[in-house]
Amino acid sequence: MGGFCPRAGRCYTMQKPGKVHLVGMLGTGVRGLVSILRARNIHVSGSDSSGESLPLEFQRLGVEYSPVHEEANLGSDVDFLVHTAAVGDDNAEIRKARRLGIPVLKYSEYLGELMGEGRGLAVAGTHGKTTTSSMTSWILYSAGKDPSFVIGGRIPQLGSSRQGKGCDFVAEACEYDRSFLQLKPEAAVVTNVEEEHLDCFKDMEEILGVFQQFINRVPEKGLLVLNADDPQTMSLAPAAVCRNIQTFSLDSTAGDWQASQLRSGGLGAGFILTGPGGIHQPVELAIPGRHNVKNALAAAAICNWVGVSAEKISEALESFPGVHRRFEILARDPVTVIDDYAHHPTEVEALLGAARDVGFSGKVIGVFQPHQFSRLRQMLDAFAEALAGFDEILVTKPYKARDSREDQAAVSSNMLTREIELRGGTASDTPTFGDARARLDEIVLAGDAVIFMGAGSVTVLASEYAGKPGAIEIVGKLSKVGV
Repeated sequence: MGGFCPRAGRCYTMQKPGKVHLVGMLGTGVRGLVSILRARNIHVSGSDSSGESLPLEFQRLGVEYSPVHEEANLGSDVDFLVHTAAVGDDNAEIRKARRLGIPVLKYSEYLGELMGEGRGLAVAGTHGKTTTSSMTSWILYSAGKDPSFVIGGRIPQLGSSRQGKGCDFVAEACEYDRSFLQLKPEAAVVTNVEEEHLDCFKDMEEILGVFQQFINRVPEKGLLVLNADDPQTMSLAPAAVCRNIQTFSLDSTAGDWQASQLRSGGLGAGFILTGPGGIHQPVELAIPGRHNVKNALAAAAICNWVGVSAEKISEALESFPGVHRRFEILARDPVTVIDDYAHHPTEVEALLGAARDVGFSGKVIGVFQPHQFSRLRQMLDAFAEALAGFDEILVTKPYKARDSREDQAAVSSNMLTREIELRGGTASDTPTFGDARARLDEIVLAGDAVIFMGAGSVTVLASEYAGKPGAIEIVGKLSKVGV
């Protein structure tokens, strides 16, 4: 137990810049760089075309921001330009940077450089990486390790990123566009491997090949944490460079880390954390769902390796507040309103299972915004199977992201509702947010739970329905444009 930290003195691998420009500043991941850069006294400018205004916290940090991409945003005083994978080389600011000789880096490349300054801890996988990386960061922080981290979600007390003084740097490692191949982890978790991002990968074989490349970036003396319940993940183990492999499991006795005497119910789960070296520690997790217990096992494994005791891990997991948009309860009475990022059939199944574990007194009603026409087209049957388990499911128009005209023409919300009904489910086609709200007003009763799902703008509707300040005006605007 206890890992190694070859770069404990934080030897900076790049010449420290005075100013960094972020293109796609408000995208998942990139926005996490802002607080880290400012904590290093690096000036930050950036742009984003999402239509979202600059968060107040960034305004307080003195960040320069433009809601459009244009050459005028980029000054000659910029030392680096960092951009999201969604922004192409035809972007006006990127073109100008290249003309001026300003280094242009993808977000993943820059994150890899930051991670390489300390002991990198990366969490990858098709599902669960945001919660697992958040749990890992929370445990390290609670144990006094003072980690740095960049994650895809937001922990209420800590945010989505942090510049710490400790050795450890936790990063959520995304496989899209092979981004995680830029990271430099000393230890890594793979939560699971499934078909996903089929607009980027042609098939499962290619996905597995990319994950194999990722885990082979973990050195021989590092740590590799794998899900023993997932055959696809375990198929990567024999060819791994790392010799220290630990596994976690809920479904068998094969895992090095297990949750015995599991009790699910209410808004949490209790279990005995068992692990190498005779670890036998009770845990009361304050968030529901078997999938979150598995996430906790993975986080425990990597934190124990860096020297956190089982007792400290248990204490931290019991106080873990959850992550923004991961079974996030926005309202409780008279109707429970939950906002969740679930946008893949497996995630929808896990979310519904967690909701059933809670044991709501009324119906469990879902509002689902498919994320990408292409994903819905490729996984239509699987989505229908997963969504049919709701007492009623409302399906909105898919959120368009990187979709071709062919994909947009090939599938619709109505097609999904028909498939759900063919499987015995109750579904309503509610293309706009206004349609969805009207249907909710018709069917929701006191004691019901309404779960909003999707990686797109449906979170705005969730906030509006829960009566959160400032959301009504926003959702009204979205409804007018057919969202």
